[in-house]
Amino acid sequence: MSLENQNRQRLDLASWRFKPGKLGCLEADAGEIEFKPLTLVCGPNNTGKTWVMYALYGFLRDFGFVKLPHLDSLAEQLIREGQVNWDFGAWLNDNANQIIVAIQRATQHRLPSIFRCDPELVRNGHFDWEIQPNVLIAEGMARSMDFRLEVGREKNDVLRLVKGTDDTNLNITLLSGQFPDVSLFLSNAIARHLIGNPPRRNVFLMPAERNGLHLFYRELANRRTTLFHHATKKDKEFDIGKLIQDVVRSRYAEPIADYIDWLNDLPDIRKKKGPFHELAEKIKQLVGGRYDIDAEGDITFTPKKKRGSSDTPPKMDLHLTSSTVKSLFGLWAYLEFDAQPGDVLMIDEPELNLHPSNQRQLARLLARMANSDLRVVISTHSDYLVREMNSLIMLSNPGTVQKELMQRFSYSEEEILNPKMVGAWLFCDRRISPMEIDATEGINAETFDKEIHSLNETSDDIYYAYQNSEKGADK
Repeated sequence: MSLENQNRQRLDLASWRFKPGKLGCLEADAGEIEFKPLTLVCGPNNTGKTWVMYALYGFLRDFGFVKLPHLDSLAEQLIREGQVNWDFGAWLNDNANQIIVAIQRATQHRLPSIFRCDPELVRNGHFDWEIQPNVLIAEGMARSMDFRLEVGREKNDVLRLVKGTDDTNLNITLLSGQFPDVSLFLSNAIARHLIGNPPRRNVFLMPAERNGLHLFYRELANRRTTLFHHATKKDKEFDIGKLIQDVVRSRYAEPIADYIDWLNDLPDIRKKKGPFHELAEKIKQLVGGRYDIDAEGDITFTPKKKRGSSDTPPKMDLHLTSSTVKSLFGLWAYLEFDAQPGDVLMIDEPELNLHPSNQRQLARLLARMANSDLRVVISTHSDYLVREMNSLIMLSNPGTVQKELMQRFSYSEEEILNPKMVGAWLFCDRRISPMEIDATEGINAETFDKEIHSLNETSDDIYYAYQNSEKGADK
């Protein structure tokens, strides 16, 4: 598929728009944020960026309890007959407003579990999905649907929903009667279809704490098991029910807890390579070596053999490697084994521990991901990363000079960014505002430019003050 066709296909996807408020330090009417195929979240520390990233993760990952209107009778018919050909279009037209409200309420109800916090902390918090009823109807009808819902550890298929592009009817088949509340499962499946996030799409978030998690993920999981074993001894007086609830329910925010679980699952996940192997190879080039994961989950790194050397580099445990190697391990493993087309990849501070030259290389890799049918959302403080993306946006202007510049600076077509597929948002003063994106200048990153200008002024003033002082002393 050509780059032009890829971009056209991606621009046909609905963008996710939200109005967050009362999350972290954000005020109630903080503004609106739209997530595009490549989205940058910027701003000073402690401005609510991670809160919004986590809320988006929770929204896409799991609705929790969402009850869409008038599905109880459909569920009863499905249980009786086993298969129903349902007029989805008529239902959608009649209930669009109620559907939007139901999804917003379910999201608000989920906030305490997403952040693993006291409900009082987010009692007034919200992360409202912003979409007009006519747009919801048009997009819900336009999208095709063909997926199965699974339940239980064995992931048994329980429902299959099939709808062609622009079809008004939805064919629903009950594959198993061994689960409760068919209406709830229908609500969840249809809600995911309406937001453009089907159940099989993976949402993957790499938290800023990833370096420590890469080293201690097994210890974090094992400590819960050890605590449970110790507490259940006969001579211990504990509220076992409360303890089980505490052990099973992680104290970490949901994205961090899920990341720990994913790391513990790597011995099984690593058994086959995914469709993004070439992008994973770019990570290996960036870190200058090879990662390995054995059947026990032990992670090692082997540096690349130096040119002209006959010495075989030693294989090292991850804790002995550089912070860059540790930081990028999760991204390599995700791209190598787990990523699938259409997934949402979220990275909190991708520039962590990277030299400026590597930050620029990573920016180009993130652009490749967005051009390879991954949706990428990053929170960043890196001027180098943003400026490199600006270059990739400016190079989207066609013409002879474009090809000359790409050849001179070794850019490839897969790295060029269509400005229409990029969104950038500034978090500042408890609010969210869009950062302008122009095909001729890229992202207007004032949050960095002001600080760089201030730094240059300070440096110049100090330098010339000393120069003038020395000249005065010579006189």
